[in-house]
Amino acid sequence: MVKAAIVSGKETSEVQTHSYFVGNLPDHVDGIGESCEASGRDLAVISLSMEYDDLFDAKKGIYVKGDIFQKALEKELEGKESLGNAKEVSRSLDANYKQRGRDWERPVHMDYFESNGKEMECKLQQDCGIRIQGNYSRSDLQKGLRLCARRSYGDNNFRYAFFGQDAKDDQGNVIEKFKKLTLRNGGNCAFTSKYNDAFWQSLIRDKNVETQASRPCVVYLNGEYWGLYILQEDYCADYLEETHGVNKDDVVAYKGDGETYEIGYKLDEGTLPEGESVDYYFRDLLDFYKKHKNLKAKKDYDAFAKLVDVESVRDYFAVNVWINNKWDWPGKNWTAWRVTKKDPSNPYADGRWRLCFYDLDFGGVSGKSDITANTIQEDGYEDDGLLDMDTENPMALMFAYLMTNKDFREDYIKELLSLSKTNFKKETAQDRCALFNDIYYPLFWQFFVRYMGQQKGTRMADEAVEGGYATYQCIMDFLEGREKYIPEIVDWIREYYSSGGA
Repeated sequence: MVKAAIVSGKETSEVQTHSYFVGNLPDHVDGIGESCEASGRDLAVISLSMEYDDLFDAKKGIYVKGDIFQKALEKELEGKESLGNAKEVSRSLDANYKQRGRDWERPVHMDYFESNGKEMECKLQQDCGIRIQGNYSRSDLQKGLRLCARRSYGDNNFRYAFFGQDAKDDQGNVIEKFKKLTLRNGGNCAFTSKYNDAFWQSLIRDKNVETQASRPCVVYLNGEYWGLYILQEDYCADYLEETHGVNKDDVVAYKGDGETYEIGYKLDEGTLPEGESVDYYFRDLLDFYKKHKNLKAKKDYDAFAKLVDVESVRDYFAVNVWINNKWDWPGKNWTAWRVTKKDPSNPYADGRWRLCFYDLDFGGVSGKSDITANTIQEDGYEDDGLLDMDTENPMALMFAYLMTNKDFREDYIKELLSLSKTNFKKETAQDRCALFNDIYYPLFWQFFVRYMGQQKGTRMADEAVEGGYATYQCIMDFLEGREKYIPEIVDWIREYYSSGGA
């Protein structure tokens, strides 16, 4: 990486930054040829350049524990002789890298390359902003990153078709403009198979729920190999404008996290009117819940269907149940969005709430032991699982309320069963999983050795395929037997309601 400026007297030009890969490409990115051959497309490579202190300074560095952690630790230790489980306590304490918002965004220069495994071609150079991305994984050695285009840095969009045919608008046009990009570390699977979420999302792009296009990406930071990431679309108002043609200024969205936010969610897109509480845009929905015990009556169902896209809820919960998405969800990892101003010419601008898929890492994550799980009953979320009407989670209540309507319930059951023959058909899904493994595995060795050292890293690269948790083999084993047990979930649903549930 080279930075240069022209100095003429007292005048200095803007700094120009360029990244160069000298010598044979496989010497820089081990396994790149095999990965490109397996995918049949180029590999994305991103070189980032930024001030060292913006990353690692104790006061303002976004990548370190820093002063914020030190203060939290001192408070935690008051009156104690030890921390107990120091590793988990350390993860739980506040830190620089846990900070969010514009105040913790730093300037960065990006050089974006496409590589066929033999040659590199720079497709985009841009100054932009960078933040730490993710939740629990922020405390991992390799942290997720979010890139933000702003006019203050230069261009207010990233203008390149990063995802090709995988990211299209409703008219079938390839999207070539992005406001934000995510460099995801793999979330809860960052140091196992890594691609779990990307794999599941690749199978469900036809559902009435938002999905994120993605591709593997190798990242260099200030000239140093920083690891294997998943380059992914980022949900934001601009994403919805580009995809569905809605006005981004009219978009509001809530993001759920029962552990982080006092009421279980935050306003992620949109601005609250002065003096209003966070739940302002959910008010119509929350009022409906207060006034209705269920949706058994057609008039109540029809009224609810004016507030919520019922097909979006149906597809969203069918997929999450089929893949046994557990632990974090639905208390966390949900996003609901709508527009505040209706436009009769655009079906997505009807003011109804719709849902988004993301962080599907825990789907099938435990392999064979996940096959028999009744996710609706056993997800551990509430006493009656996903059908519990006492939850204060407004997104989970969408499903619980709709399931009290017999016609919707049967439609949901039909969708849940059909997934075994369509999106998650065993042979098709296993072939897709094998393809993901063929693409990512050649890039594992360098990544794991980078963070874990030679001996442990080499072992972990192999364990990401055949290890005991969150591996390629876990997903394959789950897909092998999951279909057989979906009818048992259906039987339980029918028994639950026939015996007086809800």
